[in-house]
Amino acid sequence: MTRPTAVTPPTKVDRVQLAFANSAEFAARDLYAVAASLPAFSPDEQTMLEGFHNHHRAAAQALAGLVGSAATNVRSDEVYNAFRGRVMGSDKSAIFDALRDLENTLASTHLTLVGSLEGSEGAALVASILNIEARQSTALSLLGGKSLNDALVNDSAPLALGDGA
Repeated sequence: MTRPTAVTPPTKVDRVQLAFANSAEFAARDLYAVAASLPAFSPDEQTMLEGFHNHHRAAAQALAGLVGSAATNVRSDEVYNAFRGRVMGSDKSAIFDALRDLENTLASTHLTLVGSLEGSEGAALVASILNIEARQSTALSLLGGKSLNDALVNDSAPLALGDGA
């Protein structure tokens, strides 16, 4: 068994990228709060949406802990506003689709970040967040009536650094 190399902290450039991810995660947290408050969802569905809300809050907090003072701990209004109109109303399937798109966008964004971060500590954290977002996307797809094959496809483009930063 090989021992892993030393864990390396985020660089200055990494901290900017991780702060961007922090603000995107807070936007997702707020979008789930909106969706969970809608009367269209059953109590069980609201509980699931609240759980996803909590996952995004925890991801944002973990990123803030790693980034320190570079983290704004404020949601990205650009990300929030890009999805806000789609998570309203009474069409549960459409709302699940919008949230799936949000998760896929964040997963694509985080996958791009993992490949660009220099410090292994930040890359490991972002990779762990990415895994949860991919799972949430799949669950939302299935709840929205998609087939498993469709649920496992992510063709969403990543956010560019600066989109909502």
